Amino acid sequence: MSDPESAERVSYLRPPALPGAELLSVEQSARGWHVFHERYAVCACRKANASWRYRGSEYGLQDHDVMLLEPGEIHRNTWVHEPADFKVVLIPLELFVDAAKELGQPLAPHFRLALVDGFKSRLFNAVYRLGEAIENDAIILEQQCRFVVCVRLLLEQAEQRPPQCPIGNAHRAVERARIYLREHYAEPVSLAELANLTRLSRFHLVHAFTRYAGLPPHAYQIHIRIERARAMLLRGIPPVEVASIVGFADQSHFNRHFKRIWRVTPSRYLRTAS
Repeated sequence: MSDPESAERVSYLRPPALPGAELLSVEQSARGWHVFHERYAVCACRKANASWRYRGSEYGLQDHDVMLLEPGEIHRNTWVHEPADFKVVLIPLELFVDAAKELGQPLAPHFRLALVDGFKSRLFNAVYRLGEAIENDAIILEQQCRFVVCVRLLLEQAEQRPPQCPIGNAHRAVERARIYLREHYAEPVSLAELANLTRLSRFHLVHAFTRYAGLPPHAYQIHIRIERARAMLLRGIPPVEVASIVGFADQSHFNRHFKRIWRVTPSRYLRTAS
């Protein structure tokens, strides 16, 4: 008889762009988990059919459900009906409390609900997009922007929700950030740099920037890079050199973003442009 754990794939990543945070990615897990939590954890289940116990209550777990777990608590699976795929973002208490304070919520967040239906919430997609950004070694700004979006949506599930970010007076601040990204498009700009420049919180900045610019800060920087790269390609600079000049980690990252935006690879673009 085959071992049900033999197909299980588990990885842990600690992204330098998000000091203190950790990503757990699991695929084809047919075993029960029994975990004591010292950190906040948000677990987004892409595929699940299980039962679990938390704070004395029993819950069912289905596709796209999101589990909300607090420090000092234990959760365990009581039954696993089929192998599960899920991602977990683990956030230290201090980091999460600081984020809540930045959003105007002075108390340590408490989740009255332990489970959120991911089909009715944007939280599932936010966790998976953050996880994919970390796994794909996306630019620093992307990982940090996706993290604050994830934390913001997570805090909206708290018993005391943070106040809404005002954006009516942020137009000039966003324009400063846009100019800075255009001038420093090839550099590893951090979200903290932009927040200091604009004097907005990280959460306020990402929300306002997306509203006014039509893209979040990291996507805006990538679009600027690709547009600069396109002009360099037409001047005859080889793609491998262009990738480095505009700030991508390697040519594969450059090719992926170029194709996502223009629907063709850089080399094919050159052939059609000649």
